[in-house]
Amino acid sequence: MQRAISRLARIIIVVFAFYLLAGNVFLNTEFGPWAINRKPEKFHISWSHGLTWWPGHVALWNVKARGHVRHVVWNAGARRAQARIALLPLFGKELRVTSLGVDDVAGDVDRIDEDIPAPDYRPGGWTLRFERIATESLRRAQLMGVSLETEGKVVFAFSKQLRGGAMEILPSQIDLRATRLATGAQEWLRDASINAHFAMRRHRSAEVQGIDRLGLLDADLQIDGVPPGLVVELDPGGHLRGSLDADPAGRLKVDLALRDGRLQNGGTLDLRLPMDATRGARSSNEMAILHAAVGESDIRFTAHLPPPPEGTGAVDIDLSYAGTELARQADLRSLVQRLSGSIALDWHFESLHWIGPLLVKTPWLALSGAGRLDADLKLHNGRLVPGSRFDIPEVELAADVASHRFSGIARAQGRLEAGKDGAVANVALVLAQFDAAASDAPRKPLVRGRNLRLDLDASGDLDDFRESLRVGLRFENAEAPDLRALNAYLPGDSLNVMSGSARIDGDLVLGSDGRIERGRIGISGQRAGARLGEITLTGDFNLDARIGGSDLAKRHFDLDNTTLRLADIRVVDAGRTAGERWWANLTLKRARVEATRPLNIDASADIELQNVGLLLALFTRHSDYPRWALKLADAGSLRASGRLQMRDRALVFDRVEARNDRFDIKARLRIAKARTDGDLLLRWRALGLGLELESGKREFHFLRAADWYQARKDLLAN
Repeated sequence: MQRAISRLARIIIVVFAFYLLAGNVFLNTEFGPWAINRKPEKFHISWSHGLTWWPGHVALWNVKARGHVRHVVWNAGARRAQARIALLPLFGKELRVTSLGVDDVAGDVDRIDEDIPAPDYRPGGWTLRFERIATESLRRAQLMGVSLETEGKVVFAFSKQLRGGAMEILPSQIDLRATRLATGAQEWLRDASINAHFAMRRHRSAEVQGIDRLGLLDADLQIDGVPPGLVVELDPGGHLRGSLDADPAGRLKVDLALRDGRLQNGGTLDLRLPMDATRGARSSNEMAILHAAVGESDIRFTAHLPPPPEGTGAVDIDLSYAGTELARQADLRSLVQRLSGSIALDWHFESLHWIGPLLVKTPWLALSGAGRLDADLKLHNGRLVPGSRFDIPEVELAADVASHRFSGIARAQGRLEAGKDGAVANVALVLAQFDAAASDAPRKPLVRGRNLRLDLDASGDLDDFRESLRVGLRFENAEAPDLRALNAYLPGDSLNVMSGSARIDGDLVLGSDGRIERGRIGISGQRAGARLGEITLTGDFNLDARIGGSDLAKRHFDLDNTTLRLADIRVVDAGRTAGERWWANLTLKRARVEATRPLNIDASADIELQNVGLLLALFTRHSDYPRWALKLADAGSLRASGRLQMRDRALVFDRVEARNDRFDIKARLRIAKARTDGDLLLRWRALGLGLELESGKREFHFLRAADWYQARKDLLAN
């Protein structure tokens, strides 16, 4: 018996000696890291030296580890780590670490673009079970760019099955003292104590991902720390210059409990930030306050931001959020739909650019620059309700309409009222002075005026505001000081404005995308001078453009029923006429315009002329006509109809037919590159006259003039 015991003892000593030799060789040669780091892209660990005294116990020094899980990479380091490993579970493919203690811990966690997807689940994978990972000397951590310095204790436990199996966070806790949180040089919290207890139920990553894991989390969190205060200075222009400063300091207190992803009744968050504001020699020191309280079925938020020095504004918020469940894969709209309460706001913003996208779905209307916003908003289930309003005394406005930009300093007022069929919203934008220019040359105003008004009207909920929106744009008596600016839209040498000024009125209805749905533009020109082909005209005009619709994508709009009235028209060329003055009225029955430069116009028109004299002057000098034809120039007014086209820098009148009780006339005319080509037929009783213009040459046809004209081709296709 004694011999057997002696032999058993020698075997144990040999086995133990072999273990000491093999185990310490494993830990202190390259074999150990090589055996463990089989997939270094996912996990890698290294240490300076290690020691094991008996099976299941390991001590490592100067440990460094890193890992990559999906988009998250982490690094950790410790001066010393000790682990106890249960041996029997190894036979069941389970690595169970009953205790892992680490000293002087530091680490960081960050998010990168590279993704290492989780493997597909395959049964039979090893299970890693760490029942206690503990340190009483957490010193530093970097979490997604936020640095943490602390004197902390952490106890963490988890279980994870490899090959895509389930994981579980076992009951864990964090106890941090003298904690500092910062990003770069900006300190966000100091002298803080942070205590947390948490656990997460067993789940597989393929089944529950991202923020949805909050529904599996039970946690208790307490924070008590010192955030920086707000230091605000107002410059002479009233613009805020703010920063965060450790002195004065605020206070943050958090006491929240989470069960199955729901905040528990009685949880609170209190944030108090001193606001040290100065303007010149004046200063104020008040408190900005945020308070959140968790009830049985909702969370109530109240906040107060005091006014700056010499200011009357402030921000007061009183909102309730329906539900206590933390958002899972929720978009902003669904979160807003849970809010009810009020927001009272009177504040100067460095930029009001964010307001434009709230009003229109396409960026044809923009508000920009600094400005004061005075608002009283009332919400129910995330929707503004009647009684809500806002005012902006001054804001820079730019509106792009039909390839033209209207700009100036506007006053904005918004109201939401109860209508017969539901809520009705109106936003009124009034520009005391404005400029209008081509959108691609906004610094070269074509028109300047006063009191331009934009009325944005919509019915229904605020969510539908941008869809149901209709806009009225109105202005009167604006000034176009130099009509030569119109030459960018006219066909060059065919028609060219040489002088004159005009007054312009506008009354347009726009859709939510800025497209003109209907409206009118009135232009009254005085002492205008224009070159039309070979002749120069002067006089007054009045254009009443009736816009029936537009297609911004194709840059088309209609001008049906547009009228142009010409008065006191005189041909400057002395040889053309004897100084007569005429009037003429033109109505576009159907007109299609392409908003290019120059404009392309295709229209059918009715024309009323004082007499035939002006039409005759377009073809040649009055002295070139026979005497009987000139007698018709004073033979009374006449009505005409025809086709009009302005395209490819040419102006074409075709199928012009006019008559009165004494004679009738037909004409076609093309003006291009300052040259006039065309055909004229004038008939009085039995007399007929044909005039052909081609390549600068004139030829009269007296015999069978009607047959000659009939044989000539129209200038425009049907």
